[in-house]
Amino acid sequence: MLVIVSVAAIADGDSNGATADVSATAARYDLSALIQPPPTSAIQQQRDSFPSFVDALANKSFTEAEVFAKQMVVQVDVDSIDAAFSRALALHNLASAQHFNGNYISATQNYSDALDIIAREDGNVSPWLILSLRGLAIANLDAGRPDEAILTFDRAQHVSDVNYGPQSLEQLPILNSKMLVYLNYDEPGAALEVLDRIYMLHSRRFARDSEELLPTLHQRAQVYGKLDMRAEERRAWKHILAIKQDHYAENDPALIEPNIKIAQIDIRNLRKIGYRSVTTSAAEKHLKRALRIAENSPEDNWETRKDCLLSIADFYTLFDMKGRARRYYAAAWDLLSSDGMSGVDPTKYFEAPVPLAQPKPDSYANFEHNPNRQNMGPDDYLEGEMTVEFTVDDRGRTDDLRVVEADPPNFLAMENRVRNAVEEFVYRPRYVDGKPAATSNQRYRARYFYLPSDYEAAVAKSDKLGRQRRSENP
Repeated sequence: MLVIVSVAAIADGDSNGATADVSATAARYDLSALIQPPPTSAIQQQRDSFPSFVDALANKSFTEAEVFAKQMVVQVDVDSIDAAFSRALALHNLASAQHFNGNYISATQNYSDALDIIAREDGNVSPWLILSLRGLAIANLDAGRPDEAILTFDRAQHVSDVNYGPQSLEQLPILNSKMLVYLNYDEPGAALEVLDRIYMLHSRRFARDSEELLPTLHQRAQVYGKLDMRAEERRAWKHILAIKQDHYAENDPALIEPNIKIAQIDIRNLRKIGYRSVTTSAAEKHLKRALRIAENSPEDNWETRKDCLLSIADFYTLFDMKGRARRYYAAAWDLLSSDGMSGVDPTKYFEAPVPLAQPKPDSYANFEHNPNRQNMGPDDYLEGEMTVEFTVDDRGRTDDLRVVEADPPNFLAMENRVRNAVEEFVYRPRYVDGKPAATSNQRYRARYFYLPSDYEAAVAKSDKLGRQRRSENP
């Protein structure tokens, strides 16, 4: 099934709603791909233990997997010709199980022991070092040692270059991991350098219009989206679209995703510059093209059509084109309510307002009341919190805003900033029986940092205004 991310995934302040979070976890770095079976020369008992070890990992029974891994270490035949190599692989698998189990100290030790054995038996640039180096790097990363992780990945890449050549695709898993580290630890420049190297390796091997380039182009689009590099992200999706147009039929569902993604980027740009005359915009054209493909596709995929209808309706809602938005929302409701859709509840998609844009207020109050502001550090700031309650009307706009909680109280300058942000929120409105309806008692909580001097000045100003009003209205 083709999965489409609705325009609803776009929220002001987010670079890409579809972009997955990049985190330093064994799952993210595909630690399971590092598991190594015993050598064929290993005794039968050790080889019989391996499937149980793999099954335990697959079932997330990591403690049990660690037990099987320890058994395989003990089961090494010390008299075999490959005894040292067999022990190294067993230690590597034990380290992987310990890593999955969160025991990073033991994992790094066993990865290191495996590496020492392999280097002693097969040399310092043995290709068998690569997987254990990758495992050790990830364990260092999860143990909070990113610098050591990068150095270990660099060593793995050097071993790969020596054995397979600097232009080989064999180094891609290492490069992908390094890029994730740089992204996770906020080093975008280094991440982009690795991203460019990954693309270069693919582009040297495959033609510009080759389908083989699609995975790396998707990766580029994702990273550019995470870094809010909209022009580069758009070019990547345009390249993806061009390749798919060359290789797929005109109404193939594979063309829907790139059209939606390009539209999302255009919408973010349109909202940023406050442009409203969007009836002939590229965003609208791409959304309509995606919908046309979905409606004319030989595949009867109601979920894809629903997503396309909601995407274009959300687009019109964002730009306050109420009539057009309601027409497409109604079409989505009718689709979900039509004959043959038994078991599908249309209210599931319309039972509550869906945020389409939520521009976030500046999290640092930083008003004008402290002349020594440039010398302030993070410890000089206090944390505040404010909750605003409001109604989402049937156009998807906010109304009846009121501050219901504030800590500290009477911080009018910050209250105005939060209220101004909430006034710009846009939602897909709730629908009841196929009709748009207002929704009250919606809440937004803003957390922020402020200087005591800013708050004191705000309270003093509030008191002054209060006295002035009382004098004017005795």
